[in-house]
Amino acid sequence: MTAVLIYIAVLLMIGSVIVNRTGERRIKAARGRLSAADKDLRALNQQLLDDAGKLDAAQQQLAGVDDQLLQAQTIVNALERQVETLQEAPVERYYVFARLEPRPGTIWEVPVRRAPDVLPGGAGMTAAWRDGRTYLLVATTAREALERASQRFPRVSGFEVGPATTCRLFDSGRGAGADAARRRA
Repeated sequence: MTAVLIYIAVLLMIGSVIVNRTGERRIKAARGRLSAADKDLRALNQQLLDDAGKLDAAQQQLAGVDDQLLQAQTIVNALERQVETLQEAPVERYYVFARLEPRPGTIWEVPVRRAPDVLPGGAGMTAAWRDGRTYLLVATTAREALERASQRFPRVSGFEVGPATTCRLFDSGRGAGADAARRRA
């Protein structure tokens, strides 16, 4: 009987060693999975912090864009009001004088209107004129521009020619478009 008890004791010892080793392996595997999960959790936490920083920067940029949008809307509204004002303003017309003959010189604005002593129903071309007209012509001096306009619209026919000024449409300060427009006129 003692032999049976020794045999059972040895079997129990072998069984406990096998169970103990299996438990250790399972604990090692669980610790490995736990450390991998911990690394993943730290990486996710870092990514979350980075994404939170990016979100904060995006929100600040969005606030800046919203401010720019408000400023742009304010500018657009002001420009729309200016366009409406300009559309309601009377049309400023310019008449081209001697456009077939190319001349060197400056483009001049010369106002031509009905002389005050001519009645609105008077004879000639002045009968159709309610308001004055602004003629554009090319001349080297203001005096030459006035002389050419006076020849075309004489005082005896009921016209009054105003002072010649350089054309504000084709000022030299406006850039290369002024030269091209000057050549066309």
